[in-house]
Amino acid sequence: MPASNHTHALHAVDLDLHPNEASDLLPVESDELLRARGWDSAFWTVLDEGCVEDSLAVIGHSRGPSAEDDAWEVVRPRFHVTDNAGRTEDAEACARLDGWIYLVGSQYGSKDGPLQSKRAFLARFRESDLARDLEGSRPQMHVARNKLRLHRAVNDALRAFGPSLLAPGPTVRDRFIDQTRRDGPRGPARRINDGDVPINVEGATFDSHGSLLLGLRYPVTAAGQPILAELAGVEAMIEDERAAPVVRRFWVVENAGTPAAPAGIRALHRRGDELHAITGSLDAQGKGSALLEDHPEGGQAACAHHRFALPSNRDGGSVEAELVQAFDLHNVEGLATDPHGYFYYVTDEDDRVCVRYMRGEAPVPSAGPG
Repeated sequence: MPASNHTHALHAVDLDLHPNEASDLLPVESDELLRARGWDSAFWTVLDEGCVEDSLAVIGHSRGPSAEDDAWEVVRPRFHVTDNAGRTEDAEACARLDGWIYLVGSQYGSKDGPLQSKRAFLARFRESDLARDLEGSRPQMHVARNKLRLHRAVNDALRAFGPSLLAPGPTVRDRFIDQTRRDGPRGPARRINDGDVPINVEGATFDSHGSLLLGLRYPVTAAGQPILAELAGVEAMIEDERAAPVVRRFWVVENAGTPAAPAGIRALHRRGDELHAITGSLDAQGKGSALLEDHPEGGQAACAHHRFALPSNRDGGSVEAELVQAFDLHNVEGLATDPHGYFYYVTDEDDRVCVRYMRGEAPVPSAGPG
């Protein structure tokens, strides 16, 4: 797709989402749930502080044209977890497949390392289980900790057939790789090899064939471009924590990062045959990031919304992206469309969460139903 530069006027609504660390947006598809709450549209979001079963929120918009703050409502459902309750942290992405809502941990660590097994998880629940009583029911959520098996699978595939990477420097190697191997829990630590790169997942969506696309904030290519990893076997990972995914291929998003300002994936959303991504900096500046100690240029990129399509006749490689929306922000954490095709974005800034949206302008054209 040809690159183009667009900056649309965005409207912002402040939300009360304690502890104010929102990540990702995923449209609610249950008509029953929308009718029960009197909403015309709503979005799932995850909060990346706390265990995953306590980190879900639904942002709903009351029926009607009002764009004011009081037209929006935030509901925090609760879930019942039998295995791994309270043993997860840092939910970063939501995705939908066959009626299930999947939640993906970052697979990463704190900004100063090491890798943490409690962030290496997948979870899922059925949206229909909440349709009649969003606040009062406590449906089952299945939580599976993969103990860094996903890290291992992605690193093995990167080494075998991945793109050339912006390699971790000595600080990241010491604090994420060496320290995890030396001091981490015995089982997960044995899955970390010398020469690995830490992976930081911030975007996820399923393609039309049921493969999970993971958007990596890090690593990026040597040219500073974002990477998508395409995985099979995700359902098996939920059903058996010992199962590892199969990485089928990697996709590189062109026009979204440079060597001077590398950009990773901050969020992913599929609509029909199109993929929409938020790209941005590799880590936040001024917060003690080991990654930025090695690569200070990794904090330069502002966030942007790109769209692109993955060709069905190729086994991975580069795809050309079109710029949809440029932001003067470094903290756009999610994007999604409402039933009318308008885009919404969630941002986390200055101890508050905002939903930003385009209202009263032509929506981005769709390539087909999602």
